Amino acid sequence: FRSFLLVAFLLVACEFAVLIILPAGPLFGGILVRYPLIRTMKSGRALAQRLLLLLPLHLSHYHAVHSLAVSDVPVASALVHTSIGAVSGCVGALSAYPLDMVKSQLQTDYGREKYGTSGVKAAVDIFRTAGIIGFYRGALVNVMGIAPEKTIKLGVNDFMRGCITSQVGCLPLGGEVVAGGLAGLCQVVATNPLEVIKVRIQTSNDEKTKPLSIVEVFNDVGGFGGLYKGADACAMRDVVFSAFLFPAFAHAKVAVPIYLAAVLGGVEPSHFLSNLLAGSVAAAPAAFIATPADVVKTRLQQARGAGNIVEDMNTFDMAKSIVDAEGLQVLFSGWFERVIRSIPQFGVTLSLFDILSTKAAEAGVM
Repeated sequence: FRSFLLVAFLLVACEFAVLIILPAGPLFGGILVRYPLIRTMKSGRALAQRLLLLLPLHLSHYHAVHSLAVSDVPVASALVHTSIGAVSGCVGALSAYPLDMVKSQLQTDYGREKYGTSGVKAAVDIFRTAGIIGFYRGALVNVMGIAPEKTIKLGVNDFMRGCITSQVGCLPLGGEVVAGGLAGLCQVVATNPLEVIKVRIQTSNDEKTKPLSIVEVFNDVGGFGGLYKGADACAMRDVVFSAFLFPAFAHAKVAVPIYLAAVLGGVEPSHFLSNLLAGSVAAAPAAFIATPADVVKTRLQQARGAGNIVEDMNTFDMAKSIVDAEGLQVLFSGWFERVIRSIPQFGVTLSLFDILSTKAAEAGVM
């Protein structure tokens, strides 16, 4: 897994290289392919080399199509791309954050004992205890992490789709799945620290722990290294989710307008509405199938009392412990809240990103 995490870091670096130092791309890619560290990786070595070999080829194709001069470094384009991803992600995340709070409560062991499978009971308890603001505990951390997370997730997916298309002349479904899965893998670099802090804050209100601040969470997990606790479970969740989400959205945003036009009697629906529905349709099943990994991740990252034996568990041990003690069905705890949360979140995020990117391209700033 460490090798694949390194691949994720390198792919993220590649994405920013494409955006910021595009004219020097072929040379940059050549250097990366020859970097000795890649050769020493025992696991994931071939994958890393193949992906990095695509970089100079893809950039050369980009140069040929757009005829960019060395003086045309698209720094402004990179900033616009990042800003669009950040704005889209923040709006989408905040629109669904209360549901995320309820979902996290249902996925913890003490939350399951307290609320069972009732999201309504959990929501009522949160409101009674802390009011409306209680539904947004940890939201600041979420917003702070949106910019890098969404830039990586959306950017790497676009980059890999372009790489695959330039190599095979088209983008087959398998290529779409690979591009989405790699985007999910790469985002773990930014997502996991965010998830650790967010989940600890969300779950630090039970009888055994006191509410934690961001600084207290950082100290509680043991510093920077602790921010990657449960990273393998987080990677499994994000790879599965993104491998389904992006291909489904790409096809849904073509099919949904046709369907809506037929339903509306030939009236062309708005671009935003079509993309909003397409993103929602793509996000719902993706959220459901990724729920087991999300439950395991939440159990690993939740706030616990000092000396708890769970702190030393790995992902496999945690999953086995959940199934043995509570049954296989518990791996789908909070699936309804996760699906309901993902529908508005990714419907808004993907539709806004697509529309703002189109507008930016039309304005010549991307």
